[in-house]
Amino acid sequence: MYTVADWPLPDTANSDLIIYWGRQPIYSGPVSSAARAFLEATQRGTRIIAIKPSVEPDAGMADTWVPVRPGTDAALALAMLHVVIKEDLIDHDFVARWCYGFEPLKAQVRQYSPEWAQIITGVPAAQIEEVARAYATCPRAAIDVGNGLEHAPSASDAVRAIAMLMAVTGHLDRPGTNLLKLPPPKAPGDITLKHRFTGELVDKLVAPEFPKYFQPFLEGPTSAYYRIWESVLTQNPYPVRGIIAPGTQPLASTRGTRNVLAALERLDFFVVLDVARTPEIPWADIVMPVATGYETDHPFQYGPSWLMSTNRVINPLGPYKSMFEFFLDLGKAMDYGDDFWQGDIMACMDEQLAPLGVDMAGLRQHPVGLTFSPARHEYEKFDRVFKRPSTRLDKGPFLPQGKVALYNTTFEQAGYPPMPEWREPPESITATPDLTRTYPLILSDYHTSKNFSASWQRNVPFLRELEPDPMLHIHPDTAGTRGIKDGDWIKVTSPHGWLRVRAQLYPGIRPDTVMLLHGWWQGCQELKMADYPLTDGGANVNIMYSVDPEKAYDPMVTAMTSQTLVEVEKCRRPK
Repeated sequence: MYTVADWPLPDTANSDLIIYWGRQPIYSGPVSSAARAFLEATQRGTRIIAIKPSVEPDAGMADTWVPVRPGTDAALALAMLHVVIKEDLIDHDFVARWCYGFEPLKAQVRQYSPEWAQIITGVPAAQIEEVARAYATCPRAAIDVGNGLEHAPSASDAVRAIAMLMAVTGHLDRPGTNLLKLPPPKAPGDITLKHRFTGELVDKLVAPEFPKYFQPFLEGPTSAYYRIWESVLTQNPYPVRGIIAPGTQPLASTRGTRNVLAALERLDFFVVLDVARTPEIPWADIVMPVATGYETDHPFQYGPSWLMSTNRVINPLGPYKSMFEFFLDLGKAMDYGDDFWQGDIMACMDEQLAPLGVDMAGLRQHPVGLTFSPARHEYEKFDRVFKRPSTRLDKGPFLPQGKVALYNTTFEQAGYPPMPEWREPPESITATPDLTRTYPLILSDYHTSKNFSASWQRNVPFLRELEPDPMLHIHPDTAGTRGIKDGDWIKVTSPHGWLRVRAQLYPGIRPDTVMLLHGWWQGCQELKMADYPLTDGGANVNIMYSVDPEKAYDPMVTAMTSQTLVEVEKCRRPK
């Protein structure tokens, strides 16, 4: 938002070239809009470029696979900026009229040559140059970015550099490029009460590394979830004594599992709020079962061109309420009833719907929802988008100069680098070469599965029969030099812990990289499969990564790193 005042989505239906960067459109679902757009583009003859460490179905169908090392996307994006600027493949009119800070950016990226990036990313310099030129010289070219970029110390720099790549080549808000949007004329009401509580929340954030000036941009809690658990242990910046965990599994989803375990032992009060068993339940003072989405009739569903009520499929199987109702009831019990609609969920929904001219009762009269004819997209609305007010309380602009922020004065004033730069992962082939003598391979994890949802559903017998054990993707050549065969049980060791998983020989992955599906902890009672250990000897990839606050997290968006160095060897099957 603070580079182009929006996150511009790709106009895939009109593109002649699409870069899928850290994205898995096929695994998002066979009938999803992303999967349909990808398949239609391939059938139309659009050139597809996939940037990712391994070949999933989408990269396998691409015209070009760019096998980048995990965590080095920012280096690749900066090198592509270097190429298009050095070779003068920019849109001079757009840069002159709609970009602020081009000359400083030009000087900044001079150091990030393709040859420099090749050493870090493992992508040949010639391929970096070819992809950059192809994108810059194709008038209808778009980039579709996924969350594969988000788990690295340079995550924010990668995203900023990609947005700048769109801007300097003129691939913004034109047919077949990345489209800018304006807020809809009508939208559901904001019920967050941030106008009353933001100041109080900012003063109580457990992330002191955020400069005070920058905190209003966040306007509330940050994504630095791991800092809560650190604060329990360190009592810095103040003691955290109680935590409610609504629909989250910190032991299975947060880096530094050992810190989370230690914090759970120390907490005075811990509440688990969920629809099913979680690994944290043994430490909970209260376990509050909540209704599933099939048992509730809220919230409503809203999109740019449709509005629909949530319709209950079955009545709750017990005395359960939804997670939303839990917090309404809690607010009322704490004497905040006026702020929480006295616990009335329908009153809460009606207040949100009021700006749309409908209430829940009226919406339920349309079981398949209400649809609106989307307005025809208006291209090149740069003046209105770049000058749009932000969603902050002060309504200040995202872009103070009313132009793409190639040099970001807002970040500079907040103590952050005004232009994207390269930061190494805490452990990598180039950052810690001495470690590679013991740990020569790069480990990363992925979240998208064709069988499971994040850290859920390993307890479902049918799904577990399809995928009974955690599998590590490893290149056949890499496995062969270690005497590892497909299906062997292997020990994966990093500087921080070790896992026991099975080898899946996978030719569609970089030979220096291994990857594991995130979220393994559940057993399956029906198949007599026990839970996995949460620390050493299990399959919880979170124990494998550094949690050094100086190196392991993006300083701006607090994304947690998903890269480390490992070695693999054959081992015995677990008992």
